[in-house]
Amino acid sequence: MAKARTPRKNTPFEFETLSETEAVERRSARGTRRSKYSPIGDQFRDLDKGTVLAFTASKNEVQGVRNYMRRNFEGEHQVNSRRTEGDMYEVHISRAS
Repeated sequence: MAKARTPRKNTPFEFETLSETEAVERRSARGTRRSKYSPIGDQFRDLDKGTVLAFTASKNEVQGVRNYMRRNFEGEHQVNSRRTEGDMYEVHISRAS
């Protein structure tokens, strides 16, 4: 014998309209999760075409940077890296052509 189903509680969404600046402020409010690579994204947003953001990172961090950039800036960026001394890599991020 099948169980009797209880009616589902439908909770309607409550919407509000925000300005872009207010939405950014709310997202950056304390308590929200931010990636450790967010500062790189912040620098990339201000990066002009024809300039390159360069820094040193470990092999695991290079992969983390690549994933972060792909998730947040799909098609807008190019990440190149080359091995330097020891296990460190020099990372170059630029705007896509």
